[in-house]
Amino acid sequence: MNDEQIIEYLHNRHRGNFDPPLGAVSTVMAVVDGAPSKRSWFASFMPAAAVAAIGAAFVLAMLFGVGPNIGPGPGASEEASTIASPTPLPSSALPSPSPTRSGRPCCPLLQPGDTVSLAATDGEGEWGTIRLERGDDLGGYPDAEIPPDTFLIEVVVVYDAQRMPEPARFGRSDWAVRPSDPAADGSFVAEAQEFDRANGIGLRPSMPLGMWPGAADIFSTPTEGRIAFAIPRRAADLRLELVYQLGGQEQAFALRDPGTPPEPVAVATPQPTSEAAIAEAAAMAASLFADPDTCANPTDGYTLSFPDAWYTNTATGDVPACSWFTPEFFEVAAPGEPPEEIWISISVFDGQTGYTSLTEIYLNEQLEVDGRTAYRVEYNPNATTNPDFRGYHYVIPLGDNGPTLSAGTSTDSAEDYLLAKAVLDRIMASFEFAR
Repeated sequence: MNDEQIIEYLHNRHRGNFDPPLGAVSTVMAVVDGAPSKRSWFASFMPAAAVAAIGAAFVLAMLFGVGPNIGPGPGASEEASTIASPTPLPSSALPSPSPTRSGRPCCPLLQPGDTVSLAATDGEGEWGTIRLERGDDLGGYPDAEIPPDTFLIEVVVVYDAQRMPEPARFGRSDWAVRPSDPAADGSFVAEAQEFDRANGIGLRPSMPLGMWPGAADIFSTPTEGRIAFAIPRRAADLRLELVYQLGGQEQAFALRDPGTPPEPVAVATPQPTSEAAIAEAAAMAASLFADPDTCANPTDGYTLSFPDAWYTNTATGDVPACSWFTPEFFEVAAPGEPPEEIWISISVFDGQTGYTSLTEIYLNEQLEVDGRTAYRVEYNPNATTNPDFRGYHYVIPLGDNGPTLSAGTSTDSAEDYLLAKAVLDRIMASFEFAR
């Protein structure tokens, strides 16, 4: 805090023309300088209230023509001093009430899906934009421990940097949740948290918001993700706000109205896939490929091998031959529509593919398929609502900006997901592109 901020505060506390008496700013600064410092910027909210109270005391004292009563003066006796009450002033001469956080913050994010956009600023001005999307209130995660007697609020944060901020650091630590009323019983400040998954794969919330720039280029790498706040259940009857540290100031957004918190979610006993099950699926796939068959897709320009005991398709509608694979006999009821029996699908489409901030990635590796760069990904597009789902895809760019070949399976399409993965690996190893 500097002299200009003190003088501005005193002006704002008084209606009409007003200049603080000589020495008032120095006295206030001396009191402020004696206040203890805190580790976190969120902790500075409480000292700010104390400084405001001191400033208010000086304003009233100067209006009434007396010194502020801040502790006993030098040589004061143990007996309490008696000060005559000043003559009341007309209401027009009284200082304006100081603003409090008990009012309604701007830009509500009260319902899941609500969005707000704001400027990201630093000391030099605007360096980009931020988009917020209200997530769900959750009783917990089915595969991660949260603190007892708390519930969760999730928010999606998307940064779009136009230049490097100064200081060059932003992300998860910029955000916190607190009661809108600073005088509320049981007031707290909840900072964004991450929770370890019970099965040891990844974190909650899925695709958590990180800190930038770190080792990433903020202009080419997505700077977005989820943040989760553990809220005390006793605070469910309070109005809550999301707070952003904005260029040395703060900005608040209405986040939750009083209401019943969601029921606690019990953490399920993790059922990790055993190495024995993976090895068994790989051995079964090897046995199936001991008697392979081949097929060709002349439309998309590839040939491949697959188990002779399995089935594939001829051209149907807009779907070329050699696009679907399954161990079960199937019939095509509607041209172009994949039957329910299909375990593995291959398609070529214009453009590129990617994954949103809501997608949780378990495996992401680069490899080669017939001399072309390919990517193998295991993922879950919405791990919060369907934590048991798994998708497994090979993605092969066929040009700088497309087309792209995608070959994949999932727990929804295959009755034996591990076997489908192992068969897909062998299909892709057999791939030959027409030159």
